[in-house]
Amino acid sequence: MGFKIQLKAYNDTVSTPHVAYEAGNLQNFDYSVSIPVVTFGLPEFYQEGAILTKAEGNTGKVVFSWVIKDEITNPFTVMNEWDIILSDVGVDEFYPDSVAWSGTNSLSNAIYTSRRLFTTATDSTTYATYDVKTADGQMIALSEYFEKKGFTSTERHRFILLDETLNEDGSVASSKFIFNLEGLITRLSFQKSGTEPVTWNATIEFQIGDVVDSGE
Repeated sequence: MGFKIQLKAYNDTVSTPHVAYEAGNLQNFDYSVSIPVVTFGLPEFYQEGAILTKAEGNTGKVVFSWVIKDEITNPFTVMNEWDIILSDVGVDEFYPDSVAWSGTNSLSNAIYTSRRLFTTATDSTTYATYDVKTADGQMIALSEYFEKKGFTSTERHRFILLDETLNEDGSVASSKFIFNLEGLITRLSFQKSGTEPVTWNATIEFQIGDVVDSGE
């Protein structure tokens, strides 16, 4: 038995993702639901006599962390290119004075072309490429793929937690959904320590809900 997390990003509707990633090495997981209640304590009564009123809606959040390490196979199962994900990847589209994007995101070759990092620190117009089987490549791709651009952009995310039963040879015998949630990633955190220089400790906060954009 083992747990596997899947992260997916979509445009417009949750149908075919433009990126999908499988996170192993789960470290911590927290699922919480906030149920706001107004409490009014009655004078001359103990706490059992308080009046409780629920007037606001509930909200839910998932926070989880895992270790990103070098992998033998590509942990991404979908990797679209930026000119497919966005309608425009020209000058100024990523940030003020940004360079028009060109490159290749190859699932079979496990190659990702950044939308913010260049081959040299200065005077370069060529975006850098990374091997996403490496921990550094995964971190860069995740940090860029799963950042929602703005209110006018249509990205939304899906979080899936699977409970897998494995055969003796390591293949998956069966899997069950523990969580299958739609919403938005609201925080991405990547930390590295001096004692483990080849890995990244990743944390994601996922807000559950129906994403509303300016076009809706």
